[in-house]
Amino acid sequence: MTSTAGRLAFVVLAALTVLGVSTVRAQLPESEERLKILTDPESVKKKLEKEKTRPPLEVFRSQVTPFDVLPFVKANHWSTMNLEVRSNYNEFVGSLQTAPVPLLGLPQEIVYRREARLAKAQQSKIGMQVMLPKIPKNPPELNLELVQPDAIRPDVVWPATLRVLEPHQMLIVVLTKDANDAYAPWNRLQAFYPTFLDRQDVQSVERMRYYRLVLPMDTERPPLSPHPLTWTTISHVVWDGMAPDTLNPSQQQALLDWLHWGGQLILVGGPGPSFSLLKDSFLSPYLPAETTGENAMLGKADLAPMAAAYPPPFVRSMEAVENDPAMYYPPGALPQANERYRKPVPVNPPPNRPVFLAGLKPKDGAFGIPLGESGTRLLGVEWRVGRGRVLMLGFSPTDPAMASWPGIDTFVRRVVLRRPEEGAAPNIFSPMSARGHTPTQQLAALPGPDLTWVRFLSRDMGPSLPRGETAGGAAAKKAKPLSEEEEPSDEETEDRPPDAAVAEWLDTSALPRLCRDVLEDASGIKVPGALFVLKVVLAYILALVPLNWLFCRYVLGRRELAWAAVPLLSLGFALGVERAAAYDIGYNSACDEIDVVEAYGGYPRAHVSRFASLFSTGRTRYTVSFPDNPTALSLPLDHGRSLRGEDVVTSAWRSYPVPALEGFLVQPRSLGMFRAEEMAALDGAVSLVSEGGKRLVVNGSSVPLQDAVVVDVSGPKERKETYIGTVGPGATVEVREAPRPAPSGSAADALRPHRFLREFRRAFEDRPENRGEIRLVAWTPQPMPGQRIEPSVDRHRGFTAFVVHLRNGPPPAPDGPHYNELARPKAGGDGRPAAARPRSPGKPSRP
Repeated sequence: MTSTAGRLAFVVLAALTVLGVSTVRAQLPESEERLKILTDPESVKKKLEKEKTRPPLEVFRSQVTPFDVLPFVKANHWSTMNLEVRSNYNEFVGSLQTAPVPLLGLPQEIVYRREARLAKAQQSKIGMQVMLPKIPKNPPELNLELVQPDAIRPDVVWPATLRVLEPHQMLIVVLTKDANDAYAPWNRLQAFYPTFLDRQDVQSVERMRYYRLVLPMDTERPPLSPHPLTWTTISHVVWDGMAPDTLNPSQQQALLDWLHWGGQLILVGGPGPSFSLLKDSFLSPYLPAETTGENAMLGKADLAPMAAAYPPPFVRSMEAVENDPAMYYPPGALPQANERYRKPVPVNPPPNRPVFLAGLKPKDGAFGIPLGESGTRLLGVEWRVGRGRVLMLGFSPTDPAMASWPGIDTFVRRVVLRRPEEGAAPNIFSPMSARGHTPTQQLAALPGPDLTWVRFLSRDMGPSLPRGETAGGAAAKKAKPLSEEEEPSDEETEDRPPDAAVAEWLDTSALPRLCRDVLEDASGIKVPGALFVLKVVLAYILALVPLNWLFCRYVLGRRELAWAAVPLLSLGFALGVERAAAYDIGYNSACDEIDVVEAYGGYPRAHVSRFASLFSTGRTRYTVSFPDNPTALSLPLDHGRSLRGEDVVTSAWRSYPVPALEGFLVQPRSLGMFRAEEMAALDGAVSLVSEGGKRLVVNGSSVPLQDAVVVDVSGPKERKETYIGTVGPGATVEVREAPRPAPSGSAADALRPHRFLREFRRAFEDRPENRGEIRLVAWTPQPMPGQRIEPSVDRHRGFTAFVVHLRNGPPPAPDGPHYNELARPKAGGDGRPAAARPRSPGKPSRP
């Protein structure tokens, strides 16, 4: 009996200790806990034993934003990876890092790392930015490690599972105040898939689909990344009633940056207070319309014009083709408009539950989307924000009557997503043709540039090298195209997603390659040419064999001495080649830097891209840090001269607390190149204003903009340039031709800044959303501040090019021929389809 009471007392005392109750000064546990301790000591004992068996560090899961569960990662795009972990016994101070990740085209690996501080017995979520040039296979995972300082091995290794997001695929994030299940049926819309795709082929569907819908499980804390440069895989955000303060300040800023660089934000109205929540929020300045209170309840007759304007599309599948051959495209012809769409289907709301339409009044510069020909009622209002678009919908697309209407598919594609029609792909084999049908023209799958407006000048200017090539030009094997006489194999007829993508961090894109060439030329370091190497080799062979033997045989009279002379000849030639190829550049270390600042008119933040080279006479490891900007990212740049078999060098990118590229190795008397990007806050915005019929450029920043040119862009060959000279800090200059001064020399001239300015003035991607842009191109002969290089260099020179998109054209009409095949045959009085005519601000367009 005594032993039982003793055991009970011991269990109670141990339980109190586990519960954090002190025997000297304490608060007693709750009555339920005390009752459980006294009535069921065995369960408490089991709990104690379980506590003892817990590991020091307990990992619960890894997560890739903006997903809750599915870890989709796109190659060559930065992502935020989170790890949920708990330190059970002690406070943990160390680092979270990845296994080394190989870089494309370089004998280098990068370790992504950040500081990790874990409080005792508290579950924490720690995140860091990661970029994978290639998604691992077999297994598709990336090891995450928790490491203490100076530890030989990590404390924990967690294999983070990954899933591949194809290069062309984009994400649509839905933000709601309550459950978002009502948007789940959008995953079945034809707007999310190629028209010709067999929807029963699950594997092809996953690889070929255009969009993936992201429905956060926790609507009160959506897993959106606070880092703006990790939003490049998101094309649209659908905001349906969520309170703006649900997002923390970093997430709000990231959303605004994403919006200005091409994101499309859809604000959903309806019977709830969706728009009233946004009036005093961070989104208030970006709302294209004001609510008027003149709401309407729409019945079947009221919605008839909408039903006629958005007929439902055909959903084709192999099963449908086999049952009805008429659904298959005729050989040699593309589907006509009546083959893309079915007959219009009316919207049938119940008599006792009509569709609620909020009254919207467009602001100056906004565009209305009418319900019918009269244009008295607007389905929505939109305008441009930077390169992006904000659309306010007056009704909810998840209303039961609208969700069950087949035409919502076409409405979502044209109006919500603004996704274009699919065009022709001549002389290709389709999966249908491989099953006994005749090879024929068919619709081509849309590439990434057609699915999103997100662009960054430094990443998307000009064409990139084909996939498989490095910056040095070493091409991988390319697939041999099929001829019509060849029998396609199963692999060749498999649906393949398009390769074209946007906003990729690639060293093979046009601007990084141009910067690499200019930096190499400006460094003064010349790699000996092939003729020099050939002459040295021939001279060495000539001296080593015939001359050496003849000299020892006839001059010295001892042939055996020719062997002893070989080491001396080798050493002599090595010293001679070193001196012949050497070039005294006058310093021990140097950095050349080319910076590109891209901004939008009136927005006080900019995207800064840095391309730099480091030179050192000795073997030096540099640290490139950005102490004032937590959004900075940096990696080594492919210099294009890597050789097979080189030793692999490992560097590290630390994202927190101070972003820094650590351990960046520069070999003796050679160049090491790196690139960096960041979203930087300017001390003032550059904008374009109209006053008294004049256009004025206002420089609200503290940077003088030299050789400023205003470019009016209407098309690839419709470009007007106006030189306005230097726009000083705080100055206002009228847009009219100014005299060009004589060029003045500067240290940055070696980097050929005017070549870059010329390329920036000519850059244009021929798409409807890009027409009507007004752009300012200028420069300053100093690099951007905010970057620190350790150890410091003897010489640091560079320049900064400014590209400010002062104004973007109106959003292309959703009823234009680019988005509506039915609009093509309807010619207007000016010879163009009626829907292709320019839209007038503040006036609704006609369907």
